[in-house]
Amino acid sequence: MHQSSSYIFRVRYIMIWSKTINLQLGCMYYMALKYHMEEALKEKNLNSNMAVCQPPVALFSKKYCEDIDKLDHTKIYDYCFIGSINTNPVARQWVIEFAKKNFTNNSIFINTDNTPDWNKLGSFDHSNENLGYCPKSMPNNQSKNVQYRVVSENIFYFETMCQSKFVLCPAGDAPWSFRFYETLMCKSIPVVESWHHTYRTPQESKINYKYILSTSESWPDSSTDYYQYINHNSNIFYKCHMLH
Repeated sequence: MHQSSSYIFRVRYIMIWSKTINLQLGCMYYMALKYHMEEALKEKNLNSNMAVCQPPVALFSKKYCEDIDKLDHTKIYDYCFIGSINTNPVARQWVIEFAKKNFTNNSIFINTDNTPDWNKLGSFDHSNENLGYCPKSMPNNQSKNVQYRVVSENIFYFETMCQSKFVLCPAGDAPWSFRFYETLMCKSIPVVESWHHTYRTPQESKINYKYILSTSESWPDSSTDYYQYINHNSNIFYKCHMLH
């Protein structure tokens, strides 16, 4: 069987306009990308054996996005970060400094490393409260059971992001982060340290997402502006990261 013609056209179109000059490309593969691509292909009755761990553009199934859409999206938190710091302490130091400066009682911070010597950053810090886990610390951490987060089994993780206006998406093993995709699906706005942290491949570098730089002084200053960002990103995600 052949890949969806719309997907092939979309990838080729993005490749035509892609420029590799000044791009910071690290590791472009991730097993979760393969598992999500498998589900997207199955959903369209296509051969899931075509799934790869480094697709030019990440693919997600419609059902996966719909499962996230069913969660509570009431924005009760301003900022959110749920993830590991030890994955890349240097690249993620800005997350700690940003949280100290900007997080409030209406924010959620969870360092999923669960290290006993972690010093909490404030009342918003819920680390070591068994509210999250670090996939890399799990047995068989490259397996689908670990890499593919089933929404119904990770309600707290996804719903917290859905209920947050902004989600911090720092670099990890590579300049990009899988959390960036998840944040878009949760209809929140990603906060990144650099534009280079918003793409994984040359093709994705040309996708015009709206995001916030951690050092920016320009943030959506009204509810209208905020949801214009959200709607813009949602439309792009639907067009670029799903099969039609």
